[in-house]
Amino acid sequence: MIHLTQASRQFTEIGLPGIRVATVWGENGNGSDFIEFKAGTRFPIHDHEGPEEILMLSGRIRFGDLVLSAGDYLRIGSGEEHDAEALEDSVFFLAHIGGAVIKE
Repeated sequence: MIHLTQASRQFTEIGLPGIRVATVWGENGNGSDFIEFKAGTRFPIHDHEGPEEILMLSGRIRFGDLVLSAGDYLRIGSGEEHDAEALEDSVFFLAHIGGAVIKE
């Protein structure tokens, strides 16, 4: 069992300005994380080794041609290349099989 309270989340830098991650669990490239994007931050075009699921908790982020707001859900499969840009300060929950493969 994993229990993580909002107060116990510890966000860390990932090497891309404006993006921080609080890992819930991870094993062999699979896992789940809380991801924080500052407004204006862009994650480059990328693909995925496997599917990922996103649940927006706050803010608004553009994933490719879609704009997600708090409460929205998105499932992205392998081969569905896209970028991501925070339109506002945002936090989302990410569950993934495998990792992201940056294309640019």
